[in-house]
Amino acid sequence: MQYFRLIDRIRQYLNPIFNATFLASTFLITLLLSGCNLPNNDSQVATQASLIVQATIQAQQLEVNAQETSAAGDATRIALDVQSTVIAQQATLLAQQEEDQIQPSPILPTETPQPTKPPPTEPASTENSPTPTPDFETMMKSANILLFEDMAGVYEVRYIKNALNTMGLPYVDVGDASGNFKSQLLSGTEWDLIIAASESRTKIRGEFFVYLNDELNEGTAVIIEHWDLDEIAYGKINAILSRCGIKFQKDWWNPEFPSLWYLVPEHPLFHEPNEGMSLRRYVKYWQGDAGDLIEILPGGKATMLIGSLATEKQRYGTVASCLDDLLIIQTHSSHDYRQEDVERLWQNYIYYALKSHYQSTD
Repeated sequence: MQYFRLIDRIRQYLNPIFNATFLASTFLITLLLSGCNLPNNDSQVATQASLIVQATIQAQQLEVNAQETSAAGDATRIALDVQSTVIAQQATLLAQQEEDQIQPSPILPTETPQPTKPPPTEPASTENSPTPTPDFETMMKSANILLFEDMAGVYEVRYIKNALNTMGLPYVDVGDASGNFKSQLLSGTEWDLIIAASESRTKIRGEFFVYLNDELNEGTAVIIEHWDLDEIAYGKINAILSRCGIKFQKDWWNPEFPSLWYLVPEHPLFHEPNEGMSLRRYVKYWQGDAGDLIEILPGGKATMLIGSLATEKQRYGTVASCLDDLLIIQTHSSHDYRQEDVERLWQNYIYYALKSHYQSTD
């Protein structure tokens, strides 16, 4: 009986120790399992190990204290206090770790990039720079112009000479002297414009049209006024007519109403430098033969500008432009129309022919 009583007393003495040990072991296992979910960080592992060692030491201390304590409840209370302390420390550590993880990284001040200055540019060299082309008005004032106007021989008002004088253009005037005219054509001068106006019922024939054709080959602008194509159309002038793309159509004999019409009203020849001229008003200076009518050859590239029929642009013409507008041919007589209109229209002839010449030489 004493033996069994001794064993029972020993069991009663050891139960609190076993209970405390069991609590400490349970806490240690829980702590290790919770550590698996923590970030894999060296400082965290060290902290957890420290807490485990501390808990183990305190559990062992409970065993010693339990031997000296007579009540099992005291050991249990101590173990619970230790567990609460460890849990509180673990919670504090986790809170600090979470705060460290969510704390934003400090924003470092960024430097504002300074604008880079472009490298200094050297002034453009003016060496070998092209000389600016003079404007047309300036070039026209220094043009080489040759004028043959046979109205000088009948001491009548010279419409073409007046037109040149009004424009202020320089020119070489040979009047009605055909010999001087030939000398100038063969002088080797680089003419910009040659005017051959035969209106006074005399004729420029044969070789003159050869010279004029040669000048066209050199890019010279040419204006021809001739009232009698019916007698010379198949002579040396034919080379110019064919080249222009026109031919003699019929003699324009004593028309009852010799009014003439602009067939291409929008053409620049009727607008630069003058506007508002009209050849519908006539004076019938010459009796009988008023001139000739021309037509455009099939496939010809001439432009019929003035004609006796307002609706006909291929035939019944008296003024045509061709060869890139370097050549203007007029087959009516200028003095059959009002002087003011004719002189201003001739100014447009001259202006347009010179402009075409300078454009072709460019």
